[in-house]
Amino acid sequence: MGSCQTKEKSSRASERVVEGLKSKVRVLQGEINEMMCMRERERESQVYERELMVLALRQAEWRRERKRLKDELRRLGRVVEENEERLRCMEGCCVLEEQARRDETLEKWKQLYFAIKVELDDLISRTHQEERLICWKTEEEEMLLEELNKELQAKEERIELLQAKLASMEDQEFKREREVDILRQSLRIMSHKKRAAKHGKRSIQEF
Repeated sequence: MGSCQTKEKSSRASERVVEGLKSKVRVLQGEINEMMCMRERERESQVYERELMVLALRQAEWRRERKRLKDELRRLGRVVEENEERLRCMEGCCVLEEQARRDETLEKWKQLYFAIKVELDDLISRTHQEERLICWKTEEEEMLLEELNKELQAKEERIELLQAKLASMEDQEFKREREVDILRQSLRIMSHKKRAAKHGKRSIQEF
């Protein structure tokens, strides 16, 4: 009977030891779980901080890119304005040069016209005089009359040549005026396209 009591006491002591160990294991497991949770929270915090840092870097990069694009738009706007100003100056210069060229050509035509008119009047006057003299020519003067006729024919040929030259100059002036009109139309089209491009870029910049 004494041995049975001893066994019971030993069994109860073992149970208490086991319960104590289980309790310690539960405490350790709780501590381990808490440490794991802390590590997980630290890891999540580090990931969050890294994401915040990446976001801040991207925002800084976006701001730099936006500033660069705005600067580029302003630069392109200045280039467009300079090109339009240059185009207007070129158009004005072309118009002035063309006007000066036309005035010069017109003056040359006037001079040529007056020169031809004077020569024609002189030829007509001399022809009338020669015709009047022919009526009084004698037979001995027929050779002189033939020479005068040859001279008259040569002068008439020269008149035809001058008239052909004048017609050619008029044709060249007509072609030049057509080229000037085409150039002006091209300049107007280019100016209109530049203004349209400028308005489009201003709309982008305002956006």
